[in-house]
Amino acid sequence: MQTKIIFISDKFERFQSLLRQKSFSEYNIDLMNHAEANRKCIFQTFYNLFIVDLIEPWLALPPWIREQGQHQYFFQFIFISDAPLNAELVNLLQHRIFKVINRRSSIESLPEVIQKAHSYSDKRLYKHEKAYQNKNSYISGLSGRHPSIERINEFIGIVSKARYAPCLIRGESGTGKNYCARLIHRANDLRDDLFFVKNCENATTNELIGDLFGVGQENDLYGYKRKSLLEQYSGGTLVLKNIEKLPLDVQSKLLLYLENRTFKPFGAKNIVEANIRLIGATQHNLEWFVKRQSFNPGLFYHLNAFEIYLYPLRERGEDINLLSLYYLQYYNNQYGKGVKSISSGAQQLLKEYKWPGNIKELKNVFERAVLVCNSDQITIYELPASIRIGKTKTQEEEYIGNCTIREIERIHIKRVLLKTKGNKSKAAQILDISRTTLREKMRQYAINN
Repeated sequence: MQTKIIFISDKFERFQSLLRQKSFSEYNIDLMNHAEANRKCIFQTFYNLFIVDLIEPWLALPPWIREQGQHQYFFQFIFISDAPLNAELVNLLQHRIFKVINRRSSIESLPEVIQKAHSYSDKRLYKHEKAYQNKNSYISGLSGRHPSIERINEFIGIVSKARYAPCLIRGESGTGKNYCARLIHRANDLRDDLFFVKNCENATTNELIGDLFGVGQENDLYGYKRKSLLEQYSGGTLVLKNIEKLPLDVQSKLLLYLENRTFKPFGAKNIVEANIRLIGATQHNLEWFVKRQSFNPGLFYHLNAFEIYLYPLRERGEDINLLSLYYLQYYNNQYGKGVKSISSGAQQLLKEYKWPGNIKELKNVFERAVLVCNSDQITIYELPASIRIGKTKTQEEEYIGNCTIREIERIHIKRVLLKTKGNKSKAAQILDISRTTLREKMRQYAINN
């Protein structure tokens, strides 16, 4: 049986002598560069062997390899790479990875490796022993080299062992709270259709009670039961986005559910049992809402037992370059482009920018940059004007630049009180004023503590 091979590389000139060898004529080989592979429907052709030359490690997997990973017929992969393979790639292909060859020895060793892979293909056998190490994979869970990212990835593994334990994910808009919740869900090997995000903002009490707990047969004008999200996604994960907006009545019912794992749909007679992991997502410190009696303390303590805080991108400077390369590859794959690098000038601008929209903003910036780029490198001219001309102020900085001295004093006092956790004596000492003066200013500025 003839082995049908696809060889994917952007540097075929390195392999010209190899491809001209007479021994290769017995193989049916298609040659493609990476951009061409992303544009074509490779999964519609039944290749027995994939040879992939990875000059740059894959941070973002191309769609074609995800599609190929879903096939059930026999196929194998040979990778040419000097770096460890992406953990996601290894998890996708598993035993289908025949061998990883380093670039220096690839030309000499490739003929023998292909021949061995061909013999395995004839017997429909997979090579189960791993001929590579994957301890230093670039991405496993959240991507980044900031110390907090490693801790969060470890914590996700811990949370996944507590199968239905509720948890809380905090972070500014665009930091990846939904993605983090999905990683917790996937850590339990659950189907994606058992994952649901419900936005609590601008939702009425009746709407949320109906959605979360359902409506019984007796009260339904249309003659059928409105099934609750807790039932629909039982065994999976329910994310409550902007959970601080949840009305108190709904919070109380949710707390009762978490304590008993049972609930009664609105207007129904029977009690329903459902097991689901509840994840609260918020931009805010929920403890602040608890102190002001707008968030149920019992529900807060349930959620806060497993809390994850996602740092804003401006505090993760070492991750900006890695995430930039990830989205460069991601949108190269999506649009079949061949942009290979980011200029040093563009990298410097990206590093200096404050990123008020965090990772979501970075993603949008690179989608635009890859689309408008007409060369193999993103320069400063492919970046938005707001980044190029140095408009890096956060919303708070913009506000401070347009307010009175009195308002600046109010903001500063609030920050110091937050830093001292409400200790007025320590706050007065930092502010270099008496405790009496501090109390008077708090009264004037309506600062509650």
